[in-house]
Amino acid sequence: MFKKLTIFILFLAFAGAINAQDKEVPKFEIGGQFTVLSGGRPTPVFSLPIIVSDDFKDATRLGFGGRFTYNLTKNVAIEAEGNFFPNPDDFRDLSVPGGSVLQAQFGIKAGKRFSKFGIFGKARPGFVRFSEAERMTGTTTITFNNQQFNHGVFEVGSETDFSMDLGGVIEFYPSRRIVTRVDFGDTIIRYGTYKRESFILSVPFVQRPAETKHNFQFSVGVGFRF
Repeated sequence: MFKKLTIFILFLAFAGAINAQDKEVPKFEIGGQFTVLSGGRPTPVFSLPIIVSDDFKDATRLGFGGRFTYNLTKNVAIEAEGNFFPNPDDFRDLSVPGGSVLQAQFGIKAGKRFSKFGIFGKARPGFVRFSEAERMTGTTTITFNNQQFNHGVFEVGSETDFSMDLGGVIEFYPSRRIVTRVDFGDTIIRYGTYKRESFILSVPFVQRPAETKHNFQFSVGVGFRF
């Protein structure tokens, strides 16, 4: 599904590059937005066996950010967007990467622009950075009851994972210089292997393999065109 959507967006970009009359559109846009990121959290990793409730598996983050767009033609643009999601108390559990989140996406927007509004598709790879995650920095040997056990050594640091933003954009043009914008789509996050300290002597560490999660992202913003 996502491969087909990406191909469709690239087709729109190619068609727009051929047919666009770019003299009518300002080349640059800069703006800001409020954004909501909602979806499944990565599978939690606990040091001891535990029952996980369904409420723990979902997460909704509120954030804000900025965007820069360069209009190649009337219907095709390249853009960069950055968002910041502050660190709420609900996301301090180190069983998953958490803390504050920094998101950056870079890619293409292509579609159809009319006099007062525009409809576009977007495909923008990038990354998300979590400020709090456990990282294994080495191993140590623990001696207990005349037996030796190897255990991981952990510290709290950041984690950066690949993301892909696929979706749509609706724009409204109150004037030649002002643009208001609504974004919606799927932000796909590829989480890497996640390791945590184990409290069982015979187990050096516990881990979750790499996995992919889908998140619905919705943004509302305003920008200045020049």
